[in-house]
Amino acid sequence: MKRLLLSAAIAISLFSAVKADVKMPSLFTDGMVLQQNCKAAVWGFASPGEKITVSNTWNNDSQTVTAGNDGKWKVNIKTTSAGGPYALIIKGNNTIFINDVLLGEVWLASGQSNMEMPMEGWLPECPVKNGPQDIANSNNPKIRIFMVQRGVSFVPKDDLEGQWKQANPENTPKFGATCYYFAKKLNSELGIPVGIINTSWGGTPDESWIPEDFIKNVPEYTQTVKDINASKDKADEKEKWTLSRPHVERRDMPWEKIDLGDQKISDKAFDDNAWKTMTLPKSWENDVIKTFDGVVWFRKKINITPEMSGKELIISLGAIDDMDITYFNGKEIGKCMLDGFWQKERIYTVPAADVKTGEAVIAVRVLDTQGGGGICGNANSMKYYTKGNEKNAISLAGNWKFLPTAELKSNVFYKFNIDNQEFYQRPTLPAELGEMTATCLYNAMVAPIAGYNIAGAIWYQGEANVGRAEEYSRTFPIMINSWRNKWDIGDFPFYFVQIAPWDYGQGQSQEIREAQRLSLNVKNTGMAVTLDIGDNDNIHPADKITVGERLALWAFKDVYGKNNVCSGPLFKSQSINSNKITLTFDYADGLKAIGGTLKDFEIAGKDGKYYSATAEIKDGKVEVYSEKVKKPLSVRYLWKNTVDKPTLFNGAGLPASSFQSTRCWK
Repeated sequence: MKRLLLSAAIAISLFSAVKADVKMPSLFTDGMVLQQNCKAAVWGFASPGEKITVSNTWNNDSQTVTAGNDGKWKVNIKTTSAGGPYALIIKGNNTIFINDVLLGEVWLASGQSNMEMPMEGWLPECPVKNGPQDIANSNNPKIRIFMVQRGVSFVPKDDLEGQWKQANPENTPKFGATCYYFAKKLNSELGIPVGIINTSWGGTPDESWIPEDFIKNVPEYTQTVKDINASKDKADEKEKWTLSRPHVERRDMPWEKIDLGDQKISDKAFDDNAWKTMTLPKSWENDVIKTFDGVVWFRKKINITPEMSGKELIISLGAIDDMDITYFNGKEIGKCMLDGFWQKERIYTVPAADVKTGEAVIAVRVLDTQGGGGICGNANSMKYYTKGNEKNAISLAGNWKFLPTAELKSNVFYKFNIDNQEFYQRPTLPAELGEMTATCLYNAMVAPIAGYNIAGAIWYQGEANVGRAEEYSRTFPIMINSWRNKWDIGDFPFYFVQIAPWDYGQGQSQEIREAQRLSLNVKNTGMAVTLDIGDNDNIHPADKITVGERLALWAFKDVYGKNNVCSGPLFKSQSINSNKITLTFDYADGLKAIGGTLKDFEIAGKDGKYYSATAEIKDGKVEVYSEKVKKPLSVRYLWKNTVDKPTLFNGAGLPASSFQSTRCWK
């Protein structure tokens, strides 16, 4: 009987396959933009052996192909000069009409939060300069953006979620601001349609965007790739376990209104003895939780001395990513439950009447909605003290008990049983499937796009790799070349944004900026410097207009044949003459000191110790010296996390990149 049922099932499956409709990936839908003047790849899915004919209305050409054994098919159709709207017709067992197709310039945009950051901003902490005005005036059917929905995978996917949308006040608020201003500049100058495919995810490192066959040879990721391969067959089991938990849909509810039934954890008497511990401050992605969005509770017992009793108590927790509600002995003392405040210091006050001698419990309910999460600010900010007596503060950094109580997936919270610490019992994999894991973003958010004809790519990322600059100097060029390999359309232009100044603490963002500068050695690349338009207090600078337009300068010069300056001064070479070093630069025409005097130059000798130096522009070069260094060997400029006012510019008004004239890592 089982054999008969199996045979019937096979027969039904084969019959269905024979009659299967042609299906198109989400990139090939109404409103799409195809690259002009090329042989554009068009592909889809059908029954094995099914004949597919692709035709169009711009030149009435048609191509016929037979679907392979896997049901996949692909043709290359010749596109003409920019124009439209046209139609693309795909005919197999069924016929698909794709309407409102434009021919123009197509660019790929990718990276982390500064590329993802929408035109409407992440208010109130992270607005976009001129955002509201530019949204209101954004109606332009010749600018279209495909916003790729987030996804992760251990294996390359064939399709992804997203939709082509044209610029107008209704759609533009959700467009990535950097790519919108880039598209707007191209459209304005070239007068033709521009399509941008934006595939970005905030807080993600570059290794997540590199395909397996390229990252596996990087020593730091050899074991990771082995773990990924050992996890592929088990990933579904873990996913099914999570999805089988009781769940609560967020819909449009404010975050703080969502009831997950975990309030009792705030009680002083709640038993957390079986909980695991985490050393704070720390992003929980760097601990046993690993890749996780959702709710995690933290608890810590503290001692209230007789001297503190009856006085207002200040609880300072530092920055919390993203939101929190904080309790003292079961009573709420403060909260921040709005998006965009992940950098804000949490400082709460316990009323004097609630401060009593003996043991007390601080409980913090942290909700992370994307990227890194946790109590992860500065250790020096984690402390408690009576009001007015901060000099005698007691540190809260160190071991805290923690328990994840709900995981957030696609706007749904999946709840874990609190009483038996169910989270700790979930299936584990050798490798975590998440946005921080090598290859997982490439597989889900780039592989389905690879091959779609583009004019080039723009990239804004690097913040998540701060602290690993030497590694980044190797992996970033690998990523660029791996994408070119997968597209198989040659060394297409790849323009990237040098990360803006921000206080990374000991992260040394200047070293990542240097790794990015050195990546210009990769063929057909360009870099937009942002040292003069950053925000030392915000990792998401508001000025995305200038960023988009500086990326466009590279495209105008190298792709569209315009005679413009595309970069600020870039360090080229040095020569040593006695106690002075003379520096030469590319893109140095009209070299000048904004404010009249060059600042932030340092010079070092054999001992590698840098001293503040005098720098002067002479004959289009920069001469650097210091009385403290008699035999100099190296110069560096703006070698720090935060930058007040850059001083070295060229005649086009573009700032020089920070740099070190000798290798900055061993």
